[in-house]
Amino acid sequence: MLATETQGIADYFKSLMIDLFGDNYKEHFADTRDTLCYATNDNQQATLSVLNESADLALVVGGYNSSNTSQIVTILSEKMPVYFISDADEIVSEHEINHFNYAAQERIHTQNWLPSKEKARIVLTSGASCPDTILEAVMEKVLSFFAETKSVDSVLTTI
Repeated sequence: MLATETQGIADYFKSLMIDLFGDNYKEHFADTRDTLCYATNDNQQATLSVLNESADLALVVGGYNSSNTSQIVTILSEKMPVYFISDADEIVSEHEINHFNYAAQERIHTQNWLPSKEKARIVLTSGASCPDTILEAVMEKVLSFFAETKSVDSVLTTI
């Protein structure tokens, strides 16, 4: 659900409670729009901790109309280039990427987005509602651009 939809529903219920209870509506209505779900809060806290690290860029995966994902983009944009993508298909090649410029509210195409160095430091994160399979597909695609990369399966079996 989008933040604007949540706010619309809360505003509607608030108006109903005011109609029913007048000035005493607060005894019967709790405005909970300022609460975050556990996953959203976790994602945003993890994103804040990433700001203490150095990275070449960030890939943020999720819906372009997701308030949670947009908040992550905004946080990371303070420190590094951010490419806000909806899925792995947005990554055309190691040289080209289609992404959403959140500040300008437009989709753009960028050349030379991936640093041409042996060990690039890339933050990969997503909004709370992004399915793991989409995030994994993005990770696999990016890893395929680096010759000396171990497979995800081989890394996971050594843990």
